[in-house]
Amino acid sequence: MQQVRRESIKDMLRSIGFVNVQELVNRFGVSSETIRRDLEAMEKDGLVRRIHGGAVSTQPVVSESAYTLRRQFHTPEKQAIAHAAANLICDGDTVLIAPGTTTLEIASQLRKRANLTVITNSLPITMELADCAGINVFCLGGHLQGADFSTSGITAMQNLSLFNATKLIIGIGGITPQRGITDYRMEESVLLRAFVEKSDCVIGIADHSKFGVTAMYNICPADRLNHLITDSGTPEDLYKPFCDMGVQVHVAQADMPAL
Repeated sequence: MQQVRRESIKDMLRSIGFVNVQELVNRFGVSSETIRRDLEAMEKDGLVRRIHGGAVSTQPVVSESAYTLRRQFHTPEKQAIAHAAANLICDGDTVLIAPGTTTLEIASQLRKRANLTVITNSLPITMELADCAGINVFCLGGHLQGADFSTSGITAMQNLSLFNATKLIIGIGGITPQRGITDYRMEESVLLRAFVEKSDCVIGIADHSKFGVTAMYNICPADRLNHLITDSGTPEDLYKPFCDMGVQVHVAQADMPAL
């Protein structure tokens, strides 16, 4: 059983580049101590580097399948979060949408909006909204990242300088009250920080597996969020500190109907 579990964890690391302890606990039905022992063994083998709340792969990510596989994780939660996030977007808004599988789900729920402007560095989001009559779509050019088909780098930053946004929708790699919002990739984190600076209202989305996780690169302090949307699997004691900071926290129910 241990070997099978560790091979499954290795497959996840090869596909998406990182794992979260709590998510693995829920997935395999074992204790957090068992998962930490698994990650310690993998770290000794040079396969991972442990971080707070999880581990990141030291091996190349299999980028051609990573995005597809990530879309399969927490699907009911992502749909519920997407519904709640879409309800915060109004006709006439100019919205920056960061890359991610949940933000793509949000984009799909905005297709029938009117007089909406969307700015994104995500090719899947661009394609999702390209044929919508009521939505003007601007795709930021730049260095293409194969893992999630997004752009970054100096060209994307220069393109972004042309715009200001009323709202930003950003997927969260990790979130803690002390370290705020963090992410796993250096180039993308630079652009995400600029997204935050360009936006009047920041809407952060994070399923329960992202709480208590600190990734390598800082995006913004937690109190920079105006809204934080999570799923019903997040314990109140994990999201209450953000309420106390003045962030409006929305707990989305997984059985919420689609728009």
